[in-house]
Amino acid sequence: MIRGALKKHGWPEDLVIGIEATTLDKSKELIKQVDLILATGGGPMVKAAYSSGKPAHGVGAGNALIIVDETADLKDAADKIMRSKTFDTSCSTENALAIQEGIYDKMLKELEAVGGYLCNAEEKAKLQKGMWDEKGALNREIVAQPAEKIAKVAGIALPKGKSFIMVEETGIGKGFPFSAEKLSVTMTLYKYKEFSEAIELVNRITAHSGPGHSCGIHTTIELRIKELSHKVKVSRIMVRQPQCLANSGAWTNGMPMSMTLGCGTWGGNSTSSNVTWEHLLNYTWVSYPIPSTQPSDVELFGSIMYED
Repeated sequence: MIRGALKKHGWPEDLVIGIEATTLDKSKELIKQVDLILATGGGPMVKAAYSSGKPAHGVGAGNALIIVDETADLKDAADKIMRSKTFDTSCSTENALAIQEGIYDKMLKELEAVGGYLCNAEEKAKLQKGMWDEKGALNREIVAQPAEKIAKVAGIALPKGKSFIMVEETGIGKGFPFSAEKLSVTMTLYKYKEFSEAIELVNRITAHSGPGHSCGIHTTIELRIKELSHKVKVSRIMVRQPQCLANSGAWTNGMPMSMTLGCGTWGGNSTSSNVTWEHLLNYTWVSYPIPSTQPSDVELFGSIMYED
């Protein structure tokens, strides 16, 4: 479609070329020939781009944790979480929820009402075995598949009308695969007591998987949003929004529209921005003389260097 539009307006079609049958060798050759690389996907691809000797924008994996506190509109939060979780299984979607213990049971009922299914301990074990192999690699058969397909692979009897699968968890890191990115309509539930614990959960989970990417929060307390923004190591925080629909930009939130989301130095990336066409342009600066704006040393350094 893009090539057709280019041709229609008199531009060379080959301004856009797609490689349909991709191979590692073709990717290496492409990297050699281009002037600028924009790499998304797995870590090895991003590392190869940064190691190429060419200018490169690389973006990292996600593992968004969403906080739901006791002041949230639970029905609204559950609806937004469901819409995001079932729309896309990308790195931006709700991989886990941290729910305040006082409203945990109520929130769970709201999630079940919009299509969530909570696994019991036996089903959770089956799901884990079906989603990861013995080496801990994610089973490609479940990636971006509907809940029915995932349940079938895992050997779980999923009731009709259920569109996403939930598991409860307390652990984080190696040995707790549900704490990592899942690229599927499965979601991990954590419980917290104090808000400081929720912030700690965000940092621990994203440090394990998806550093620098994103998190979200459903709350009505602005001071908590501010505290979260000061203490977590992520590049974007979505407030009372469907995570994947908001992270990538929307007409209703002002985020730059892009599916290529930088994770900053936390995630080993050169940018923490949503990477758009503006990152791919060269700019020519035209400079004229202006009156000097040089500040004095006292203005610059103040009491740090000029104490009495």
